[in-house]
Amino acid sequence: MNHREIIHSIQNEMKKFFTQEHTGHDWYHIERVWKNAKKIAEHYPEANHLQIELSALLHDRYDHKIVSNVEEAKLEVRDLLVQHGLPEDLIKKILYSIDAVGFRNGKNPLHPISIEDKIVQDADRLDAIGAIAIARTFVYSGAHQRPIYTGEPQDVLENAQDLEDTAIGHFYEKLLTLSDTLHTPEAREIAKGRHEFMKDYLTQFFAEWEGLK
Repeated sequence: MNHREIIHSIQNEMKKFFTQEHTGHDWYHIERVWKNAKKIAEHYPEANHLQIELSALLHDRYDHKIVSNVEEAKLEVRDLLVQHGLPEDLIKKILYSIDAVGFRNGKNPLHPISIEDKIVQDADRLDAIGAIAIARTFVYSGAHQRPIYTGEPQDVLENAQDLEDTAIGHFYEKLLTLSDTLHTPEAREIAKGRHEFMKDYLTQFFAEWEGLK
């Protein structure tokens, strides 16, 4: 199989796997991250584009929010890559890129090292900034019985410590922090307008919550 055939095959595998996922980490999220990664990668012809695309397509395949057994699912990803004839050194790089994407409990002990790692992490984080990020937050919150908001003052929210587990709290715990964590200038440029959109949304939200608009 050539590179395009490998990518197309794994794309189809991920479409099937994520069919029943309805918490904002569905196939459409995977597809958007994949598109983001390809868009950023256009500026880096020296990068390994096969690694970038496969890492983007597989980045949630063994995420703890999706699967009950992370290690077992990771072995399934490794087996899938072996079945597609990828060399061991590339498989290790893809798995590291995937592992470095994560944002568990606000942190990840692994840091992206290569430009490929950084592009994939940026691509995923862009999908957590902006209008779609707002929609995904409420979808995830509904799926996990998390309330929209419980009335904390904005100064408490902005400190982002010991917050109630709410959809609005998630903006301050994670979404509004992501722009500052992006690695590539291309991702940072895309994030600017998306970040401002989220801030404008919150301004409108609080005005409506207080009955001011």
